[in-house]
Amino acid sequence: MFGNRFHHRMPLAISILLYVVFPAAWVLLLTSCATTKVTGVWKDENFRGTIRKVVVVGVFENQDTRKIFEDEFADQLKARGVEAFASHKIFPGEKLPGKDIVVEKLRNIGADGLLVTRIIDTETVKIYASGTSYVVPSYYSYYGTYYNYVYSPGHTYNEGFAYAETNYYEVKEEKLVWSGRSKTEFETRRYELIQAFVKIMIEKMAEDKLVR
Repeated sequence: MFGNRFHHRMPLAISILLYVVFPAAWVLLLTSCATTKVTGVWKDENFRGTIRKVVVVGVFENQDTRKIFEDEFADQLKARGVEAFASHKIFPGEKLPGKDIVVEKLRNIGADGLLVTRIIDTETVKIYASGTSYVVPSYYSYYGTYYNYVYSPGHTYNEGFAYAETNYYEVKEEKLVWSGRSKTEFETRRYELIQAFVKIMIEKMAEDKLVR
């Protein structure tokens, strides 16, 4: 359970406002490839349905990244039998329109839910790797073996983490019914990161019986 910080009753309108903000942290996360772990999940105990038709939203400042993320999420959901749409194909502008317009559009296309992913925090940790030493044979003959002493100096490197929140909102009641938080360690390559992130989150939603 998330506790009070997870805003269990966060309305659909707040999610739409968060999308308009476009946190720059997404640029940092999605220029990388990573290992993602789900750190917490909350689900409305009264919600018994599954996701049938959903619009996927990625909160990104970079529109190219938004499209890649939303398309990948929609494709992986379709592979599980969900009718999923990337929001950039329904709302092609850089920002979503107002809440009333969004909700009306979702209802018009028959969507039962809105799935929104956004970054909530990032962290960079400087790590020191100590040096190592060892010996390697340099010459061998009848008279014996000679060795060279080899030393590899220590070095520092940065390890980065991004913390994301993926929320599923039910359109009919306009309320949050599922929320998952995740921690992603990133290094390089944007597309591999997106694929891995989406896979992990959908597996968790399947575990919670939101998708098959």
